[in-house]
Amino acid sequence: MKVKRASKKELKKIAEIASENFSGLKEKNKALKWIACNFNAYPRMQYFVAELDNKIIGYILWLEKGGFRSESVWELEQIAVKKLFQGQGVGTELINQSLEGIKKYLQKRGSQLKAIEATTGKDNLAQNLYKKTLAANAECVIKDLFRGDEVVMIARFK
Repeated sequence: MKVKRASKKELKKIAEIASENFSGLKEKNKALKWIACNFNAYPRMQYFVAELDNKIIGYILWLEKGGFRSESVWELEQIAVKKLFQGQGVGTELINQSLEGIKKYLQKRGSQLKAIEATTGKDNLAQNLYKKTLAANAECVIKDLFRGDEVVMIARFK
């Protein structure tokens, strides 16, 4: 499996995976429209994909917050893996390898990574992934945000 920066031609595959994983993106046309507008917000928003045997099996979306600062804060905005490949380390590799891409981008720009924010459902197992891969800690809970309570996690790099 390899992780690489997503290209425009891969947006339909990303939308399919999003539709499979997120209730707010179940309708594929709406998912594609949402993903395309995010993709067009580069460099503030950056998609990476996990590829196995030339097939897209997962993706991650990073979003830079608060302007192009010398100490940069990013949000792990969205991560999803095709159901068939979940529980096999794809999410971990997506985070680790794409984060290296973000760090290289920041280095070229003369910035460094200060923190990462990740928000997920209070009962979502993604919390374990964010703790393990990013050393992120729960900072607060936002009541009744999407489908329920959301946990805001922060990983600090200073």
